[in-house]
Amino acid sequence: MKNFKARLAGILACLLLFIVPLQADAGWNASPLPAASINTVFGDSTYLNPEWMTKKVTITWNGNTWMTGMDAFKDMPVRLTNNNGAIDCTFLNTAVFQSYFSAINASIASMTTTAAVPVFDNGAGSYIRISGTQHMEAVSSMPDWLAQMLHNLILTGQCTDITLELNDSLMTKVLDSGTVSTSPDFVLTGTCTTSFQTSGANRSNNIVVGASRLNNLIVMPGQTVSVSDTILPRTRANGYKEAGVYVNGAHTTGLGGGVCQISSTVYNAVKNAGLTVIQRNPHSMPVNYLPKGLDAAIAAGSKDLKFRNDYTTPVVLYTDTSNKHLTVNVLVWNQELAGRSFKLWAKQTGALSADTYFTTYQNGKEVSTQFVGTSRYNPYREAVNDD
Repeated sequence: MKNFKARLAGILACLLLFIVPLQADAGWNASPLPAASINTVFGDSTYLNPEWMTKKVTITWNGNTWMTGMDAFKDMPVRLTNNNGAIDCTFLNTAVFQSYFSAINASIASMTTTAAVPVFDNGAGSYIRISGTQHMEAVSSMPDWLAQMLHNLILTGQCTDITLELNDSLMTKVLDSGTVSTSPDFVLTGTCTTSFQTSGANRSNNIVVGASRLNNLIVMPGQTVSVSDTILPRTRANGYKEAGVYVNGAHTTGLGGGVCQISSTVYNAVKNAGLTVIQRNPHSMPVNYLPKGLDAAIAAGSKDLKFRNDYTTPVVLYTDTSNKHLTVNVLVWNQELAGRSFKLWAKQTGALSADTYFTTYQNGKEVSTQFVGTSRYNPYREAVNDD
């Protein structure tokens, strides 16, 4: 257990795609691949050990147990590649793990919801207060942990159950929606507004529904926020509808189409507020609600926007969707800023590429500009308002 804890921090930081060469005898059936690579599912006993379908995942917390058979993951898409006898395995979409932990978190929330307490008060007139409730849940990286753990077991040929007890380091306190009030010295530091005036009813609905789950969001010092997790899985039960999405360079429809406009708007607002972005993915094709290089795609199990509050005090996010414009505002305590301000911007470098930069100002004067990265897009349609 001690060694496991030592490795946990690194595991939690892993991406949702895991590509590691596996020897053919490492938990796999002997059947050769019919091609250099194939797409299949975790439950395909032709190539994967059928014993996996008899194993279980057990999560415990505070005397409560949640157990599921791995056959619940049998339809999870995977890609197998044979490279001179070494098999590569990629989990193509781990949304099933997110759904598993979402159910666990809902159960924990029902047991732990209590009246909220003051969030921040320095005793000298600076405060953040909320009237509402709070609850506990597992940290947002747990689906990543489960994906990595399962992959490691496949890698080493260990076809076995997975068990984990959620200790304090794996739990976080969540402040539910309520009336948030701040002292005047919490100032608007980062903001971004995008338009969805040309969007249809379903896409507009998805933006309003998703953005509402980020409104009044208080991010504690050191806390990492997953936008994909915060706006909840894109299901009908969570209020989402069918609308246009990008999938593998093509335009189609899917539940929650349009939520990428939320993550893109948040990306600009939190960067302009000086928060730390730890995961951002560009779209496969350009969008028309932001310049190239300033978008941020999300897709369950593969793409996300994650940001962290590295200030010593909480920050507050507000969202507004009136008049079919999405605005995200971020409030930061002015003593944290000490005269600093920030700007995320991009410079187009080609028809389908852009370089992104982050500039810091001190009392209105530029003091540094950092190169963030290059975004490249596929030549589908130059301006679409779908994802």
